[in-house]
Amino acid sequence: IVTPLGLPVTVVGVKRSEAEGGVGSMWAKFQGGYLSPLRPKNAIEFEEQGYRRAHEGLHILRNKELFETKRQELLDAANPNAQKEKKPKKEKKGGGKKKKK
Repeated sequence: IVTPLGLPVTVVGVKRSEAEGGVGSMWAKFQGGYLSPLRPKNAIEFEEQGYRRAHEGLHILRNKELFETKRQELLDAANPNAQKEKKPKKEKKGGGKKKKK
């Protein structure tokens, strides 16, 4: 979901409140890891307040980044003595601005 301010959040679930007669509130996780309830209670309120569904491509990218992070953690745990390969630095070719005489 994208908030009215343009911040992407991930919906993590719904928590029911017995004080409100069993009505639940949707909880979201912000990029910094902060968990917060969202105020709207139904789809109409979400739309009226400016929330919108994120593009499907963003879901795929988020899952890809998560997969790569977890994969690297598993590889590091399986072989702690392996050194990470460093990319060789590219040699600079003589391009760029020339000094005026």
